[in-house]
Amino acid sequence: MSERTPPVVLITGAKDCGKTTLVVDLVRQLARPDRAIVALKRATAVDRVDQPGTDTERFAEAGATIIGLTWPGGTYVAGAGQPASERLERHATLAELVDLALDFVRPRPPSDVVVLAEGFSDSPHPRIHVHSRPGHPVRGAAGPVLDTWSLEEGEGEAGRTSSRIARLIDGNLPLLTRWAGEVRSGKPGGRLTVAAVLAGGRGRRLGGRDKWTISVAGRPQSERCLEVLGPLFDTVLVVGRAPGEGRAHDADPRRVSSSFASIRALPDLVPGSGPLGGLLTALSASHGRHVLAFAGDMPLLSPAFILHLLFAAERYAGRFDVLLPRWSAEAVADCGRSGQTAAPARTAYAEPLHAVYGPRCRDHLQTLVPSTGGPAGLRMTEAMRGLEVVDIPETDIRLFGDPADLFLNLNAAEDLARAERILSTSLAGTTTHFPK
Repeated sequence: MSERTPPVVLITGAKDCGKTTLVVDLVRQLARPDRAIVALKRATAVDRVDQPGTDTERFAEAGATIIGLTWPGGTYVAGAGQPASERLERHATLAELVDLALDFVRPRPPSDVVVLAEGFSDSPHPRIHVHSRPGHPVRGAAGPVLDTWSLEEGEGEAGRTSSRIARLIDGNLPLLTRWAGEVRSGKPGGRLTVAAVLAGGRGRRLGGRDKWTISVAGRPQSERCLEVLGPLFDTVLVVGRAPGEGRAHDADPRRVSSSFASIRALPDLVPGSGPLGGLLTALSASHGRHVLAFAGDMPLLSPAFILHLLFAAERYAGRFDVLLPRWSAEAVADCGRSGQTAAPARTAYAEPLHAVYGPRCRDHLQTLVPSTGGPAGLRMTEAMRGLEVVDIPETDIRLFGDPADLFLNLNAAEDLARAERILSTSLAGTTTHFPK
């Protein structure tokens, strides 16, 4: 970790949702004599800078030590109450702004600095995501979420909520500092967590087609999956594939391997033991690191949600065995002969093949997966009994999209058709590279 890396918290959300209001409130609550508060903003256009009434001036009045602004045509950074002394005639990255700001606070160490940055949603730093106001466009989170906030809670309640958020930031400063250092290194979260793709499914309901090599919207599923995981992890295990198996149909290494430190194909330790055996194989090869396990037939993986899970794995490290996404879908019951529509029913789902597993799961699974082969006879959620399971709630998941899309599996022809419809009209499943 760079010794020049202070903790960074983003404030993100749609336009006119209250982001600046929250930054001003957090500056007031986080400022103290032994701490420098750096308040930065990214704008789409700027009419005037360094003038009374601007957002950065509000940051300074609230108690920010350093303020900074960047927009497509320029950048400036200044000490509070001072004219801008660092200017660029171009847009600056968040990392550049932070470096400029740190020049103002020397010899104070970065550990005595907190950076609040409005905007910069495409950065992988943790964020407070501000909900859109009623009737306004909704913007999803594009990276890990520490908490959410809403201007519509009312001024008094909003103040109490922001006080809670300030305490949350204070209590997580070591984590935020460590994560900021990992952002500098290029792959935040991937240092402690291995990706494992369980790619042994043979697609019985798809006519026996190999789901790992099946074409989805004109591209092999293997390539689509690995191009999402590549920028996020330093190690990816492709479980259920012997080295070289199906290489002619797997992801073109010229297109994806440059993003990885390591891609390893692993045959199952216990052939025929299903996804539990695949997970055991991955945990056995992870050398004590967390494993973020994915089904190999998920064509709509969200890089932003995966990064949120990586952040959660570090946030709750030592306090979980499994981080398990849970959500529900509404289904209207048949009205029957009465002609009256029944109350909507909800079906609950867990996603054990888009979940994080801690090292202790390995020994637990070894007692469940028969060494002689054959299916373990347990559903994955049943196999978690006796483990410390922490749920990733639906409210978190929906910050990143519709769970029915994020967790879509290619189980049948209609699933493949649905994935291709979504991919033809959106950017779902494309590669995301996070700027430093």
